[in-house]
Amino acid sequence: MCATGTLRMSDDCVNYRRSRKKLCPQNILTVSVVPMRILTKLISREGREKMEKIIVGLCSCTFLAFLVFFGAPVTTPFASASVKTVANYKVSTMGISIGDVTTTQHMSEENGDQIGHFETKTVVKASFLWMGYNLDMLEKGALQKGSLTSYSRKGQENENTVDIEGRLDTTSFRFNVREHGTNRTIVIPRDSYDYTTMECPEARLDFSDKPHVTLRVLDVEKLAVVKRDYHLIRNTQYHIGGKELPCRIVDLSDKNKKSRRWITWDGSAVVIFRQDAKGEKNSYSVQATSVTKEM
Repeated sequence: MCATGTLRMSDDCVNYRRSRKKLCPQNILTVSVVPMRILTKLISREGREKMEKIIVGLCSCTFLAFLVFFGAPVTTPFASASVKTVANYKVSTMGISIGDVTTTQHMSEENGDQIGHFETKTVVKASFLWMGYNLDMLEKGALQKGSLTSYSRKGQENENTVDIEGRLDTTSFRFNVREHGTNRTIVIPRDSYDYTTMECPEARLDFSDKPHVTLRVLDVEKLAVVKRDYHLIRNTQYHIGGKELPCRIVDLSDKNKKSRRWITWDGSAVVIFRQDAKGEKNSYSVQATSVTKEM
């Protein structure tokens, strides 16, 4: 069964009762005019439980660790000033496509300093018979000398408006958070973390002495510092756009989530080709469909 936005109950979907692996031939499913009590009977109990787990997991927001997310951006801006790197991704959970992510990155110069800029646009729409989840989020940030200096996340998650802005000063990273009708300020001392999730340190960590590295990381999704373990699995090639591109596979884990990333540093940009992750209540996969460089 497949779903990206609204749900369509076609003949192929009805066959889901007999073969749960059968996919609808269309990307968007529509609901035929059938009473709800009949539709729910067409899907097995196992199928209903599966879809409930998908929605409950999405609503837990754990998967935003990639999308807004990636807890880190899918691409981190280190590209040359004249090049813009654009990456497009498909988001899926439990084998069902639920959304898209587009990221851009470029460099600029201010007062003689090189500043990297990133932007991530995430749209997720998952709608099943009796449950739904919607996310429309824009994440922006800037890095200077390899460190995150400003960050924002704004958008809508179901009925909730999210508005977060943060900036690094000399001693701390200060976040102003406006959500669920309340305002609050979170201050993270700069000496309490080594990196932020936006910097994707695993792309350039030196694993030559040991395959495991533990760092103190400011998780901008959780707005808190966590101890994150990095484990180099192997160096490999990733197939995309008819090309085999070199990358490394790294496992990441902390108290909130576990994930595996196919990631590379190409000399001008950090690019994550794929991430498979598990959180407290859900799992998801984000895979690149294209990565291009524009002048």
